[in-house]
Amino acid sequence: MKLFSAFLFLIFLSGCTTTALYIEESTLPVPETRKVITSIIGKPRIVSLNGRELSSTYHNRKFEDLDESKKIKARYYTKVVILGPRRPYEISVQVTKEVLDLETMTFVDLGIDESLTQKRGLEIKRALHKSLDTYQAVDAEEVF
Repeated sequence: MKLFSAFLFLIFLSGCTTTALYIEESTLPVPETRKVITSIIGKPRIVSLNGRELSSTYHNRKFEDLDESKKIKARYYTKVVILGPRRPYEISVQVTKEVLDLETMTFVDLGIDESLTQKRGLEIKRALHKSLDTYQAVDAEEVF
Protein backbone atom coordinates (compact mmCIF):
# COMPACT_ATOMS: atom_id res chain seq x y z
CA MET A 1 0.00 0.00 0.00
CA LYS A 2 2.85 2.40 0.83
CA LEU A 3 4.51 1.65 -2.49
CA PHE A 4 1.23 2.36 -4.34
CA SER A 5 0.78 5.65 -2.45
CA ALA A 6 4.35 6.69 -3.25
CA PHE A 7 3.76 5.86 -6.91
CA LEU A 8 0.60 8.02 -7.04
CA PHE A 9 2.43 10.87 -5.29
CA LEU A 10 5.25 10.63 -7.84
CA ILE A 11 2.78 10.79 -10.73
CA PHE A 12 1.09 13.81 -9.12
CA LEU A 13 4.42 15.64 -8.76
CA SER A 14 5.48 14.88 -12.32
CA GLY A 15 2.19 16.31 -13.59
CA CYS A 16 2.84 19.62 -11.86
CA THR A 17 6.06 20.49 -13.67
CA THR A 18 5.93 23.27 -16.21
CA THR A 19 8.17 23.29 -19.22
CA ALA A 20 7.70 26.87 -20.27
CA LEU A 21 10.57 28.73 -21.87
CA TYR A 22 11.67 31.81 -19.90
CA ILE A 23 13.22 34.82 -21.57
CA GLU A 24 15.13 36.79 -18.94
CA GLU A 25 16.24 40.41 -18.78
CA SER A 26 13.80 41.95 -21.26
CA THR A 27 14.30 45.71 -20.85
CA LEU A 28 11.65 46.94 -23.29
CA PRO A 29 8.58 48.63 -21.75
CA VAL A 30 5.43 46.49 -21.50
CA PRO A 31 3.59 48.16 -24.44
CA GLU A 32 6.63 47.70 -26.70
CA THR A 33 7.07 44.10 -25.51
CA ARG A 34 3.40 43.44 -26.28
CA LYS A 35 3.87 44.81 -29.83
CA VAL A 36 6.80 42.48 -30.42
CA ILE A 37 4.89 39.48 -29.05
CA THR A 38 1.82 40.18 -31.18
CA SER A 39 4.03 40.55 -34.25
CA ILE A 40 5.05 36.92 -33.68
CA ILE A 41 1.85 35.26 -32.38
CA GLY A 42 -0.62 37.41 -34.33
CA LYS A 43 -3.69 39.10 -32.91
CA PRO A 44 -4.27 37.55 -29.47
CA ARG A 45 -7.41 35.51 -28.81
CA ILE A 46 -7.25 36.36 -25.10
CA VAL A 47 -5.58 39.31 -23.33
CA SER A 48 -5.57 39.68 -19.54
CA LEU A 49 -6.89 42.85 -17.91
CA ASN A 50 -3.39 44.18 -17.25
CA GLY A 51 -2.26 43.30 -20.79
CA ARG A 52 0.62 41.10 -19.61
CA GLU A 53 -0.89 37.72 -20.48
CA LEU A 54 -1.57 36.96 -24.17
CA SER A 55 -2.96 33.79 -25.73
CA SER A 56 -2.77 33.29 -29.48
CA THR A 57 -5.49 32.01 -31.76
CA TYR A 58 -5.47 28.28 -32.36
CA HIS A 59 -2.77 27.12 -34.75
CA ASN A 60 -1.21 23.94 -36.11
CA ARG A 61 2.34 22.60 -35.60
CA LYS A 62 3.64 25.05 -38.22
CA PHE A 63 2.10 28.01 -36.34
CA GLU A 64 -0.46 28.61 -39.11
CA ASP A 65 -3.91 29.78 -37.97
CA LEU A 66 -6.56 27.06 -38.08
CA ASP A 67 -9.79 27.26 -40.03
CA GLU A 68 -12.51 26.49 -37.47
CA SER A 69 -14.89 25.23 -40.19
CA LYS A 70 -12.59 22.29 -41.03
CA LYS A 71 -12.53 19.19 -38.88
CA ILE A 72 -9.29 19.09 -36.96
CA LYS A 73 -8.05 16.48 -34.51
CA ALA A 74 -5.37 18.53 -32.75
CA ARG A 75 -4.77 22.20 -32.19
CA TYR A 76 -2.22 24.35 -30.38
CA TYR A 77 -2.13 27.78 -28.82
CA THR A 78 0.71 29.94 -27.56
CA LYS A 79 0.52 31.65 -24.18
CA VAL A 80 2.97 34.43 -23.34
CA VAL A 81 3.16 36.08 -19.91
CA ILE A 82 5.22 39.17 -19.05
CA LEU A 83 6.43 38.65 -15.47
CA GLY A 84 7.81 41.10 -12.93
CA PRO A 85 6.73 44.43 -11.43
CA ARG A 86 9.29 46.51 -13.36
CA ARG A 87 12.09 46.19 -15.87
CA PRO A 88 13.90 44.01 -16.61
CA TYR A 89 10.97 41.68 -17.20
CA GLU A 90 10.96 37.92 -17.51
CA ILE A 91 8.79 36.49 -20.26
CA SER A 92 7.23 33.04 -20.08
CA VAL A 93 6.33 31.27 -23.34
CA GLN A 94 4.45 27.99 -23.64
CA VAL A 95 2.69 26.19 -26.48
CA THR A 96 -0.17 23.94 -25.36
CA LYS A 97 -1.63 21.04 -27.33
CA GLU A 98 -5.32 20.15 -27.34
CA VAL A 99 -6.80 17.01 -28.92
CA LEU A 100 -10.39 16.38 -29.98
CA ASP A 101 -12.20 13.83 -27.81
CA LEU A 102 -14.48 11.97 -30.22
CA GLU A 103 -16.98 10.93 -27.53
CA THR A 104 -17.74 14.41 -26.24
CA MET A 105 -16.61 16.32 -29.37
CA THR A 106 -14.66 18.75 -27.19
CA PHE A 107 -10.96 19.52 -27.07
CA VAL A 108 -8.96 18.07 -24.19
CA ASP A 109 -5.77 19.75 -22.94
CA LEU A 110 -2.76 17.43 -23.31
CA GLY A 111 -0.26 19.84 -21.80
CA ILE A 112 2.74 21.74 -23.05
CA ASP A 113 4.50 20.74 -26.25
CA GLU A 114 8.17 21.25 -25.37
CA SER A 115 9.60 21.32 -28.89
CA LEU A 116 7.09 23.89 -30.15
CA THR A 117 7.57 25.92 -26.96
CA GLN A 118 11.31 26.06 -27.63
CA LYS A 119 10.76 27.02 -31.26
CA ARG A 120 8.23 29.78 -30.49
CA GLY A 121 10.22 31.04 -27.50
CA LEU A 122 13.40 31.43 -29.53
CA GLU A 123 11.43 33.24 -32.23
CA ILE A 124 10.08 35.73 -29.67
CA LYS A 125 13.50 36.10 -28.04
CA ARG A 126 15.12 36.98 -31.39
CA ALA A 127 12.35 39.49 -32.15
CA LEU A 128 12.77 41.12 -28.71
CA HIS A 129 16.52 41.48 -29.19
CA LYS A 130 16.05 42.87 -32.68
CA SER A 131 13.45 45.34 -31.42
CA LEU A 132 15.74 46.38 -28.57
CA ASP A 133 18.38 47.39 -31.11
CA THR A 134 15.96 49.71 -32.91
CA TYR A 135 14.07 51.05 -29.86
CA GLN A 136 14.83 54.75 -29.25
CA ALA A 137 12.25 56.16 -26.89
CA VAL A 138 12.69 58.26 -23.76
CA ASP A 139 12.53 56.14 -20.66
CA ALA A 140 9.30 57.22 -18.92
CA GLU A 141 10.16 55.45 -15.66
CA GLU A 142 13.60 57.01 -15.20
CA VAL A 143 13.60 60.42 -16.87
CA PHE A 144 16.88 61.56 -15.32
